[in-house]
Amino acid sequence: MLNAFKVVRDPIHMEIPIYPLEVLFMDTSVVQRLRKLSQLVGAEWVYPGATHTRFSHSIGTMHVAGMYAKRLFENDSAKIRLIRLAALLHDVAHGPFSHQFDDTIYRKMGLKKGHDDYREKLILSTLPSEVVERFLDISDPKFRRSVVEDFEQTMGKFENPERDFENLVRKILEIFRGEEEGSIEFNIVQGPLGADRLDFVLRDSYHSGVRNYSTVALDRIVRNSYVKRINGKEILCYDIKVMDDVYSFLFGRFMMYKNVYFHKTSRAVDLMIQELLNLADEILNLQSMVEDPRKFLKLTDDYIFTMMKEMVEREGESDPRLRRVKELLRRIDRRDLWKMIAEYPLSTKGVDPGIFAESVGEKITSEIKSRLIELLESGKYDEDDEDILRDIVGNFNDYFRIDTPYRLTLFHPVEFDTTKVFLYDSKKDRIMSFSDFERKYPFLTTPTLLQIVRIYATRDIREILRKYSLIPEDNMNITTRW
Repeated sequence: MLNAFKVVRDPIHMEIPIYPLEVLFMDTSVVQRLRKLSQLVGAEWVYPGATHTRFSHSIGTMHVAGMYAKRLFENDSAKIRLIRLAALLHDVAHGPFSHQFDDTIYRKMGLKKGHDDYREKLILSTLPSEVVERFLDISDPKFRRSVVEDFEQTMGKFENPERDFENLVRKILEIFRGEEEGSIEFNIVQGPLGADRLDFVLRDSYHSGVRNYSTVALDRIVRNSYVKRINGKEILCYDIKVMDDVYSFLFGRFMMYKNVYFHKTSRAVDLMIQELLNLADEILNLQSMVEDPRKFLKLTDDYIFTMMKEMVEREGESDPRLRRVKELLRRIDRRDLWKMIAEYPLSTKGVDPGIFAESVGEKITSEIKSRLIELLESGKYDEDDEDILRDIVGNFNDYFRIDTPYRLTLFHPVEFDTTKVFLYDSKKDRIMSFSDFERKYPFLTTPTLLQIVRIYATRDIREILRKYSLIPEDNMNITTRW
């Protein structure tokens, strides 16, 4: 197998080898753009160290995927390289502010899986030609020879750069298409114990300053992964003896979602950025930029902030949308954020709580409004409070936002079963599903789905809401506290 051409120093994995083709791909604008996308977005406003980017995460994911690939396909250097390249490219279609772009622009475009749905179009339309351009620009003959040797070990004879690099890119994309069938290659990169998740829990916890949540026995989990056959099909398995390590990882991931990704203040920033993105789409037509992959490459976090600030300065505040943009930008800059006034975590088993999360939020805000109207009609309030109380009622929808972020689960066997990931009992030489394991050892697992429903106020009216007991108590039977 070809030796690494470079080594990258990384705070999580120490030294990461980079091979010639990876250097070539890494130095394209498609990948370099990831340096300008925040990995955690709103969490930066809570955890000052969480300023790392999608670029560093992508390199880390490539490294972990390579660990898996060497373990599972030790004698197949071509497959190892393809898996590493797929891992490097797995996040290239993220828009500005990452998942907030998924929840706004991509959603409006009907891309249900967000950046994952857009990835193939972006890669096919931009990457082959850019890789060719980078290759033809190589002035170092040693590097050029190394790229050709790397290509030939991966794809065979190198004859025509345009055709050969396009074929390479298409081969990489086959790994992502393996999601539907639960292929081993896809699960290595983005499966429930894939390189993507293993790296982001380690990396995000490190930079957020909560390393106690990074309970990831990375080497042990990878070392105890296997390729097995079931019904004539190759599948990814993990030795049952590392189930406690798997469970520790899943617990750490759960705690990261609860305390970092879905931190109440992190989500306040996320929601404000979502509104900003929707306004930017109306004003700048972001959807048209997504439809043109070359224009999409301009879309970064700073691009949105800079373009919107320049438009406010240039156009003034005649447009009410620009007045709103100015207010949002000013408040984000000053960390004058929306305030959470109520939280209702829903816990269910056997039913997806997301189905009724939005209706729960609407019920809560409706109750707040009813209480406000009753208070005003009763006249039992301080005279000094009348103006603000009437303003809240009169502009109710401007004051309150419902947030129902993704549902959480500590351990849910369906997540593994649907992606064709299994457990392997090496002592009995027996394969079992994660559902089988959950039935056999129910005390180790909690297949419960958790959904947070939060209500935010766009102005800090918490004191007056508390003063007149306007926030409903949590008395729903389906609700359990963390």
